[in-house]
Amino acid sequence: MFFTFDQNNSGGGFDYDWVAGISHFVIIEADDVDHAIEKAEEIGLYFDGAGDCPCCGNRWSRPWDDDGSDEPLIYGGPVDQYLKTPYAMKWIDGSEAFIHYADGRIEGAIK
Repeated sequence: MFFTFDQNNSGGGFDYDWVAGISHFVIIEADDVDHAIEKAEEIGLYFDGAGDCPCCGNRWSRPWDDDGSDEPLIYGGPVDQYLKTPYAMKWIDGSEAFIHYADGRIEGAIK
């Protein structure tokens, strides 16, 4: 199953790490939501808001759907479909999303 983590631009910017596969959206293939959260924390996502902007809110939140999906999704649709829409903002100079597969592959998706 795939679980999507959406980054809030806390403090007016996004964290981006091409090597770790961190961008506006991080999508992780895992057995269940708890396993996805564990893998997310291993690559550098955090959910306690430590150091985030007090007015903008926490940078990272847990996935919206504990059930996950059969394919990588952003806002309920396929990643490529979302990135091709006119309302998909280009926030990152690089991949807007990274997909972390269970076999260890990391693929970037660029608008």
